[in-house]
Amino acid sequence: MENQNDNTEMIKNLTNILEGLDNSQEQLEKNAFDVINSSDTSLNLVKESIGSVEEILEMIDNLNKIVSETSGRINELKELSGKIEEFAAVISNISNKTNILSLNASIEAARAGEHGRGFAVVASEVRNLAAQSAKSSKEITDTIAQVQTSVSETVDAMTNVYDNAVAQKHKADSVGQVLHKVVDAAYAANEVARNIENEIAYQREITDEARGAIGLK
Repeated sequence: MENQNDNTEMIKNLTNILEGLDNSQEQLEKNAFDVINSSDTSLNLVKESIGSVEEILEMIDNLNKIVSETSGRINELKELSGKIEEFAAVISNISNKTNILSLNASIEAARAGEHGRGFAVVASEVRNLAAQSAKSSKEITDTIAQVQTSVSETVDAMTNVYDNAVAQKHKADSVGQVLHKVVDAAYAANEVARNIENEIAYQREITDEARGAIGLK
């Protein structure tokens, strides 16, 4: 009779233990399920963020290409304006020499008196033409100087844009690397949660077998 009471008490204690295990397993299963859902949600969000970062990186790369091409063409324009300035300097030099020659011709025409009158008129016209050429040359030089200043300012501005784009790309790269690490961590957490879920399922099988062994359902 005493043995039967002991067995009854043991079964009762075992039943309480199994019920406690059931409750604990249910809670663990719920927690594991919540972790898996949370991990899946986090993974989806991070993947979307990575996609956005990759789009930004592509946009920055395209911007850098445009800036680089534009800077190259602006530098070509700067070189061309420099050549035009050289031509203007040549014209100015020719105008100065022509002016000197026309003055000498006027002096010689004055010495020739009546015979040099026609030549003096020609020399005067040549001198006027030289003066106009010198004026035009100066205007070209001034305009080219303004163009070169604008070009230099534009090149500086484009360089700043390029440098800023490169800096932003480095930051975006860093963000992308962090996000990839978050994805790896989320995958790892998801895997752990699934392993826990599988382990709980296995423990539940053992618990069910134990309940069956003592006549419990």
